[in-house]
Amino acid sequence: MSGNWWKPGSAEQPSLPNLALNAAAAASSIEGISFEAERAIDGNLQSRWASSEGSDPQWIYVDLGTVKALGSVRLHWEEAYAVKFKIQVSNDGSNWTDVYSETNGSGGVQDIPLNNVSARYVKMYGTERGTPYGYSLYEFEVYPPN
Repeated sequence: MSGNWWKPGSAEQPSLPNLALNAAAAASSIEGISFEAERAIDGNLQSRWASSEGSDPQWIYVDLGTVKALGSVRLHWEEAYAVKFKIQVSNDGSNWTDVYSETNGSGGVQDIPLNNVSARYVKMYGTERGTPYGYSLYEFEVYPPN
């Protein structure tokens, strides 16, 4: 099995490999130690990325290493979720294209289908928080097409 598969004791086992699992990640800010971007791609629903409190916009992205065909993104929000956010993709980490826009997010687990998208980098770009706190994701998962 590839290193991009589910880890026992973590989230429900997916039918497709999570391309983001243990990949490189970066974020606009972090709340503090133990809330780094890598915590949202480690396959563990007990750890999380959390941005600095009280400011918009904030973002987190994952570097898949090479350009890959993408089928969907799954976001596992902590209580500090985004009401408005975009999923953006890039092949170079500098020039971003919007592939999804949410204007009425309510947190929880969000499954976002992507159609005919290929990219190396995938970003959650939050523009409006649902709470007074920052943004916080237990997991930021990226899956190939079915």
